[in-house]
Amino acid sequence: MEWIEHSGIALGIFPVLESIAPELKVFFTSRLGGVSKPPYDSLNLGEGLGDRTGDVRKNRRLILNALGISVRNVARAEQVHGAKVGIVKRGGVRGGLDGLVTAARSLTLVISTADCYPVIIYSPSEKVLMALHVGRSGAAHRIIERGLDILAARYRIDIEHSIALIGPGICNRCYTVSERSALGFHEKFRRLRDGRWHLDLLSFCVTELKRGGLKTRNIYGSGECTSCQPDLFFSHRRDRGRAGRHWMLAAISPSP
Repeated sequence: MEWIEHSGIALGIFPVLESIAPELKVFFTSRLGGVSKPPYDSLNLGEGLGDRTGDVRKNRRLILNALGISVRNVARAEQVHGAKVGIVKRGGVRGGLDGLVTAARSLTLVISTADCYPVIIYSPSEKVLMALHVGRSGAAHRIIERGLDILAARYRIDIEHSIALIGPGICNRCYTVSERSALGFHEKFRRLRDGRWHLDLLSFCVTELKRGGLKTRNIYGSGECTSCQPDLFFSHRRDRGRAGRHWMLAAISPSP
């Protein structure tokens, strides 16, 4: 992933898309470029966290205006740290879901994060897009597997040639969990270090994608940890709950 500045806002992009899927547009926001005051400074896009509602809504307008996206064409999952994935055809907030699937052109799917991983799966041949919010709970309940099952059953996607993009999230060095949470994952994803359990959620995501049929060469990670870079990212874990939220936005461009 690389960073660009657009209308004063720092945006993460995946340059590889220009060659493998130019119709797919994916952006990841940082904490930079908004109006929120500390500790939510400055581009906090999450409501109900303690930030001023007016500032959050202004931040959302800033990012959507910068990208030329109408709020009517934005579909967001409510995100309840579960594993339910739903099909959407129009904008709005979808209750009880942590994953969205669409084949609609120009409908922007949004995933909100502050340590969890946003995962985009796209089939260039069928032009079907999925956006998942993968946290510890959703991962444990196999949200990636469930999402891939929907893509296969409903859209008959060409999984071998599909691509996956994994945005910034918390790395295994920073992600400490309880013993009970750690033991819920295979031993290759957990490690006891200095008396504390660490979970490698990124490796779990990659493994689940490959287990579902994606090729390693078609899985692209950001290489960024939200917890390691306080100047660039919010982190729920690092900041003990007083943190804003980023958005990962993904859309299939309309036909020329």
